[in-house]
Formats: sequence, structure tokens, C-alpha cells
Amino acid sequence: MHVEKNVCDRLIGILLNINGKTNNGLNARLDLIEMNIRGELAPMEMGTYLPPACYTMSKDEKNSFCQCLKGVKVP
Repeated sequence: MHVEKNVCDRLIGILLNINGKTNNGLNARLDLIEMNIRGELAPMEMGTYLPPACYTMSKDEKNSFCQCLKGVKVP
């Protein structure tokens, strides 16, 4: 049960871009530069701005996703 909860929390944190719930921070982005992959995700302006990843949702998408989760009925 705890594994399912942790996986669900992590996925929702990543999709909704909740601060502190993703592993997509400055150090991860700097590692991408070091490995010479995904240059479009490199930090800009001396590490102050991280461009959004391809899976980051817009505000409307986040609202729609949360409304969908709210309406789910499980046993």
C-alpha cells in the first residue's frame, strides 16, 4: 500500500510541478549539461531560471487534471 501511495504522490508531484516533489531541480539540469543531452532544459541566467520540461502542464491543464481526479470514484 505504501509503494502505491509513494508512486502516486511522485507522479502527481511531477505532473503538477509541485515544488519539492520533483527531482527536476538545478543539480539535475546541470547533470544534463554535463552529459550533453537535452540542451533546451539547461538553466538560464546563472541558474535562476529553469525552463519548463515537456511534461509540465499549463494552469488550465492542471485544473482539468485535478477536476478529473476529484470526480474519480473507486471502491
